Amino acid sequence: MRTCLFLSSAIALVVLAATTTTADAKKTFSKVSSYAVPNDEINATGYFTLIDRETQHDGTRLCSILDRGETKVFRNLWPANRSGDRLQILRRNVHDESHHGGSHTHEENFDSKEAKDLFELNTNSKEWTLMVDKFLVDECDQVKDETLNNGADVDFWGSPGVSESNQQVFGNHGSVSGLQEGDEVRKLVDNGPDRNRVDIVFMGDGYTLEEREKFFADMNRLVNDMFISETFQSFLPLFNVHALFRPSKESGIGSNGHWKDTSFRLYRDGTELRGIYVANPKAAREACRAVGQYACDFPSLIGNDPYYGGLGGEFVISTSSNKSGTIVLRHELGHSLIDVGEEYDGGQVYSGVNAERWSIQNIKWKHWLTDATPREEKNVLRAQDYAWYDLKKGPYKVKFNSDGNWKRWSLKISHSGVDTDDSFEVYLDGKRLNWTSPGGYDRDFSEWDGEEGFSAGAHEIEFRQGAKYDDEPVDGSRPIRQLCSVTMHEFMGEDQYRFDNSVISAYPTYDLYGRKTWRSNHEFCLMRNMSSTQFCSICKEGLWHRLLSKASLLDEIQVDCQREDDDGGDEKVSKFEIEAKLIPLGQFREDQSKRVKGEAYTFRWFRNGIHQAKLDDQIRIEVPAADEGTWEFKAEFITPEVRKDPRGLLKASKVFVVAKHLCSN
Repeated sequence: MRTCLFLSSAIALVVLAATTTTADAKKTFSKVSSYAVPNDEINATGYFTLIDRETQHDGTRLCSILDRGETKVFRNLWPANRSGDRLQILRRNVHDESHHGGSHTHEENFDSKEAKDLFELNTNSKEWTLMVDKFLVDECDQVKDETLNNGADVDFWGSPGVSESNQQVFGNHGSVSGLQEGDEVRKLVDNGPDRNRVDIVFMGDGYTLEEREKFFADMNRLVNDMFISETFQSFLPLFNVHALFRPSKESGIGSNGHWKDTSFRLYRDGTELRGIYVANPKAAREACRAVGQYACDFPSLIGNDPYYGGLGGEFVISTSSNKSGTIVLRHELGHSLIDVGEEYDGGQVYSGVNAERWSIQNIKWKHWLTDATPREEKNVLRAQDYAWYDLKKGPYKVKFNSDGNWKRWSLKISHSGVDTDDSFEVYLDGKRLNWTSPGGYDRDFSEWDGEEGFSAGAHEIEFRQGAKYDDEPVDGSRPIRQLCSVTMHEFMGEDQYRFDNSVISAYPTYDLYGRKTWRSNHEFCLMRNMSSTQFCSICKEGLWHRLLSKASLLDEIQVDCQREDDDGGDEKVSKFEIEAKLIPLGQFREDQSKRVKGEAYTFRWFRNGIHQAKLDDQIRIEVPAADEGTWEFKAEFITPEVRKDPRGLLKASKVFVVAKHLCSN
């Protein structure tokens, strides 16, 4: 007999003992044939359209269709009748990593009407063209289709539905250019079929042909840092990870707004360690799609560069930096995978499960709160400055005022190029603060905490360069000695503001306009604290929901038709072995040391609508041939990392027919 895919031999024997009679135990059986019953949710076809919308200064909305075509279905779009006639719009603001990069919005432009948004439209409906057409009519004043060779304007106004001329815009996506000479794809993490996993594609930029193995070594290191270690460890069975090497003619990435001769043309806007941009996004889209029909869920570009930098949006961008590459990558992947905005102060986008904008009493994570009654933790932001200041120009000062009513303070800064203990000096109200270099030239973070509040009145923080570089960099080959960002908070005492990272409450966050939203914890979540390696409970729950909207717990049902071995060699089917093939979570994780305490699958089986209680919690069952009929399998995944599942994404079921006529010799 076949052994269960996800069960050890010992467990399989227990299951068989529960479903095999004493008489059957004396008989021997062999498989006649088998048939698979696919999961409809994952074998259906979904459709996507990627649209960039730029609102001009005069309010005109220019939309560019960047990509479109077939994709995996979104399980949360399945209506009860399975017709798939719903549209999901994922609104992703294009942003750089402000906490670690800073906003490009200057103060004088705060009231500007200009905005840039990225929309991904997803539907399971065959009528997706009509839905996309309606979105463009409602949300855009001008439309360009960048998927056409000439980036042609699209004129569809006044037509009900999609006109004949628009079929070329919203029809089948067609084939992409495919892999090029010199390309190589390796699957670094393989947890099952791409169609029912969440697939990430890492594409290197600035790696020459001679640096092929360096690229794959860098990608393996990033994968181990994030997926094998704790950040995405509990979610690992849901992921596949691919790495695409495409040789560049030059090594490294560009700076000062100029790109090198590389595959996707990554570059920095200046020399500072902040945002990294892609100048050839079309090539990146086509390369990602060429990896596999269902492999390009989340494309990521990794620059061959030893220093800090990145970007969120359509592509998750980071670098191969040994020190900061993983720090940036896991944060930016968090934005894309969970579909959330910021948690740090001074940003622009506060949205998703980790941000409450309106009411503490109706806070989104009420089911996670430490206290029965929601309360705000009391703090105030005194100073926020994305300085990006070259310290060789002289001291840099940040001034702020306090009302004298607070009990504690915390100063956080980021810096680059401060490689020795004597390279950098920080003064608070004229008193030098203790500081030790983190070592190296890369972007890094420093923090000081005070156990007494400030006196009422004016205060000043001063930053100075200490010892100068032995040889000043002139070609951007190493970072300048720079003060990147500064934040100063004051807090009430522990009775009104809890520093304990196990507490879940309502913690204030202030955007670049000074407007307040709330997050769930002090400094635990990596979406706020870049040095953290873990998501908060709210983000973890949101991540489970998002991943299981793109993948089902159930891959398929396998039915094996068995006959009893006898002297006559009769091929008559005498029983069926039925196995549910699931994503290996809970008790079926290959490495049980990675299992979250308290997580488990539960199963139920039904025949002709009647619950077969004796078969519950078995993944593989045997039934006699006389039990032909309509069967249903139901699975539910229980994990302490999810307390609410309003859309039933942690459940899976399949109705299927067990019948001898479906068995073929």
